[in-house]
Amino acid sequence: MIRTMADDDLPPDADALYGAPFEDFIAERGALAKRLRAAGDRGAAKRVTALRKPSVAAWTLNQLVRSRARDIAAFAQAADGLRDAQAALLEGRGSPAGLREARAAERAAVDRLLEVARGLFPGGREPGATTLERVAATLHAAAADEAVRDAVLSGRLLAEREPSGFGDLEVALPEAPPAAAALPGEEEEEEEEDDDDAAAERERAQAAERERQERIAALQAALDEAVAERERAEEALAAARAEEERRRAALEEAE
Repeated sequence: MIRTMADDDLPPDADALYGAPFEDFIAERGALAKRLRAAGDRGAAKRVTALRKPSVAAWTLNQLVRSRARDIAAFAQAADGLRDAQAALLEGRGSPAGLREARAAERAAVDRLLEVARGLFPGGREPGATTLERVAATLHAAAADEAVRDAVLSGRLLAEREPSGFGDLEVALPEAPPAAAALPGEEEEEEEEDDDDAAAERERAQAAERERQERIAALQAALDEAVAERERAEEALAAARAEEERRRAALEEAE
């Protein structure tokens, strides 16, 4: 389940909570609930009080969506291009080169958003490596999965996500054409020339099968590359989390 702020039966002001500075979320939420209680809407006040604070990575993504419309639009366009390239390859209309080009464009759009994210924190603070890794992972997940993308683009994301390969993309490969039926009396006349129409049909079937096998091989190569890329991302994320734990332990020891 993708976690965002539920907007059913919530006052319009509740949306602004997810655009507020990260450290002000609790205070702003309490102030809004107080105003609602003073106005006599205790039900809305209770729902606002129950709203969860987003993770740091989710907050970062929410700010990007709310303040960098052009960069987010470029990312969404690149994500569409990647999904189109994946679908085209699966359907036999695309090529591995086209998929590589689309993936490079998606990575460039993500890198641009990460660059912008470094300037979102108050006081010139740099977001931690773990935060940036989680932001990148969520953006890659959004590129592959429409439901994740909708959650990110809502600007009310509560928690980060991790990529899952090709997401919810489901395109069936065409079945191989049926082989040409044997001609009557073919066993007895196998040394004679085949009927021209039957021979042409067999050639077309063989050519279609070769094309299908080539398409499957190209798709397998693309999938292998996607799996390898995800493994590299997971290794980087694990390293960043370990570094964060080491820093936290060092701070606790210093105290």
